[in-house]
Amino acid sequence: MSGALDGIRVLDLGTRIGAPFAATLLAELGADVIKIEQPGTGDFMRTVPPLEDGVSLWWAVDGRGKRSVTLDLSTPQGQDLLRRLAAKSDVLVENFQPGTLEKWNLAPEDLKKINPRLIVSRVSVYGQDGPYKDRPGLDRNGIALGGLLAITGYADRPPVRPGVIIADYTTALFNSIGILAALFERERSEKGQTVELSLYESILRIMEWTVAGYDRLGIVRERTGNRLANSAPLDNYETLDKKYVCIAAAGDVLFPRLCKAMSREDLLSEARFANLDARAQNNDAINDIVAEWCKTRTLREIEEILARHHVPVSGVYSIDEIVADPHVQARNSIVTVDDPALGPMKQQAPTPRLDRTPLEIRRGAPRLGEHTDEVLDELLGIANEELHTLRGRGVI
Repeated sequence: MSGALDGIRVLDLGTRIGAPFAATLLAELGADVIKIEQPGTGDFMRTVPPLEDGVSLWWAVDGRGKRSVTLDLSTPQGQDLLRRLAAKSDVLVENFQPGTLEKWNLAPEDLKKINPRLIVSRVSVYGQDGPYKDRPGLDRNGIALGGLLAITGYADRPPVRPGVIIADYTTALFNSIGILAALFERERSEKGQTVELSLYESILRIMEWTVAGYDRLGIVRERTGNRLANSAPLDNYETLDKKYVCIAAAGDVLFPRLCKAMSREDLLSEARFANLDARAQNNDAINDIVAEWCKTRTLREIEEILARHHVPVSGVYSIDEIVADPHVQARNSIVTVDDPALGPMKQQAPTPRLDRTPLEIRRGAPRLGEHTDEVLDELLGIANEELHTLRGRGVI
């Protein structure tokens, strides 16, 4: 079957995650993604541990589905080749320090003169303008300014980063949405546009009611660990077999189900647990009761009991448990990808699922420069002799 984005060509100039992972998502939707990398070194992600035989497993996951072309964009010849590729492309994504494209004579407005239909996506930590735009930064700076870091962890301990790189990946998701919207709008206007994102604004956008709560009620959110100040019972509770189970039964419909499952329907007659607001006021008390009940049963027993009573429940799974889980296996949430450098390996399946144009991993993460000759010949008609000259000059 054809992918939803068949016929769309994307130039991925980025490094790390915010821009390149958006391009990976577009590749899984069917776009032809050409990864532009610095000759000799390539994307920084190629060096990030864990490594197997010198190959980054992180790169193997995030770099999949693309074709790799080496091109030194700091050279006039490299810049000229990029312009020629942009003329034949639909989307260009980058996440360099603001001003870098301009320094290379590749500003979006100049590229759009060559190709008015070109969509240029720009990702940075702080944005393309504003007093912080020239500050260096990474994912953690994005979650710090965006507000997530301040409320993650326990109240009596320092802020704790989330377990994964969240600002970059969230930005990549917003990035792909913006690119798809621009492609859709281009069908009407026949014009491209610039999609601009910052890591901190992506985090700020998913911060729930935080801004409105401060503006209207003066609430400054604080760290609450696994519990929520306005919702209980909800926590990750330890089980008899020393595992953890996540139970979320704060609502007035769910709480009676939990009480029945625990054979503690007497709790429903207590004023301090009568409704959501009352339980929030007595957060520790009700969570401690649930915690004591969980300590007397295994994780499997708790999941079976609560699922039977229609209470939201899940074990806190580690990756070995995820891979072995029958539900994950039944849905093929883990797939095998044939990596050019390492051979077949298990990775996360693409998402979302489209029934008529399903997502596909067309190739594993490419070796550095693997497709340089192929792409430059296919798109620009550059023959072997010229390729040899460009390679000798370090342009490719």
